[in-house]
Amino acid sequence: MPSVHRSSLTGAALTAALWLCGSAAPPARVMTPRELLRSVAQFTDAEWAMVERGEAVAKILDTDTREVAVAGGVRIQGPRDELVSRSRDLDVLRRSTAVLDVGRFSAPPAAADLQAVTFDDHNLDLRNCRPGDCRVRLSAGDIARFHKEVNWNGAAWREESARVWRDVLARYAAGYLLHGRKALPDYVNKPEALSVASEVSLLTSAYGFVSAYSPELTAYLRDFGANPPAGAQQLLYWTREDFGIRPIVRISHQVVLQGSLAPSTLIATNQVYADHYMDAALTVTVAVEAPGDAQPNAAGAPAFYMISVSRARTRSLSGLLRRMARSTVQSRSRETMRKILGSAKAAIEKHVPTGR
Repeated sequence: MPSVHRSSLTGAALTAALWLCGSAAPPARVMTPRELLRSVAQFTDAEWAMVERGEAVAKILDTDTREVAVAGGVRIQGPRDELVSRSRDLDVLRRSTAVLDVGRFSAPPAAADLQAVTFDDHNLDLRNCRPGDCRVRLSAGDIARFHKEVNWNGAAWREESARVWRDVLARYAAGYLLHGRKALPDYVNKPEALSVASEVSLLTSAYGFVSAYSPELTAYLRDFGANPPAGAQQLLYWTREDFGIRPIVRISHQVVLQGSLAPSTLIATNQVYADHYMDAALTVTVAVEAPGDAQPNAAGAPAFYMISVSRARTRSLSGLLRRMARSTVQSRSRETMRKILGSAKAAIEKHVPTGR
C-alpha cells in the first residue's frame, strides 16, 4: 500500500494540536532503552547486560488469564532503515518456520487477494456452525451467509465455502481500513458474544510508552482506520500460520512511523482477524537510536536497540483445565520473540562493514 504524504503540520505543531483538543495525553518522558525495558518488562541489570552484549532477550509479562504478553530487546549494529525494510518485506515473513503462506491486500481489499489461501476442512465445513456454538470466529451475519450461500449437500460445498470465506475476510479488511477498530466484528462462536473492538481497546491501553516517541501514533492506535499519521507507511496482509494444533488464517495491519519526539522508528502490527485462538493481538516495536556514549563500530556503522512488546487477548486459554496450555503458549511466544529479535540482528549486521 502506498505511503501517506506528510502534511504541512510539523510533528511539534501536530502534537500541540492533539493536546489542545484533548485527543491525546501529553507524552511520557523519553526513556533510555534500558529504562524502557525496565519499565515495560522489569529487565534486571543482568538481563540488560545481555542486551548490551548483543544477545536477544525476551520475557513473559504478568497479565490476567485472558492475555498473553511478551517483551524483549536486542542491540543491533546497523541503520534503523534496515529494520523497516525487513518488516515490510513479506518474503522475510514467508521464510519464517511458523508462516505457511502470506499475501498482500490490494487497495481496496478484494476477495481475489485471498485466492491463494488454503482453507482446511475444519474451516470449510461449517454446516453445524451456529451462533453460540461454532468452531471458528465469525459474526452472526457471516454465519448466516455460510448457511444461505453454501449447498452442504452438493458436491462443490468446499469451493462454495471457500468463496464465502474469501469474501468475508476481504470485507473485514476493507471495513477496518475505512472505519478502524469499530468495524471489527463481534464474534459469536461462543455462548457469550465478544466485541473485538473492546478487546483491541484493552490492548492499546497498555502501550502508553509509545507517546514518548510519537503522540501521533498513540492517538492512531486508539481507533486505527483511514487516517494514519502523516508520513506513515502501511501494509495490510494475510498469513496462514502454524500454531501447533491447527493452522490459523490471520489478517494483519502494519504501520511504520518515524518518532517525532526522539530519534526512533516505530512499527505497530495489529491483528484485524484470526479464525482461531486469538481474539485480538498487537505488537509494537521501537527502534531506538543508541545513546551518544554507545560508539559506532570501527567502520562507523550506527547502532540501535530493537525493543518489542507483544500482547494478545484470547478466551481459548482461560479456565482451570487450560493453565498448562497457557504456560506452553507463553513459553512458545517468548521463544518466538527471541528468535525474531535474533534473526533481525543477524540479518542487519550481516551487511554492515566491520572496518577490519
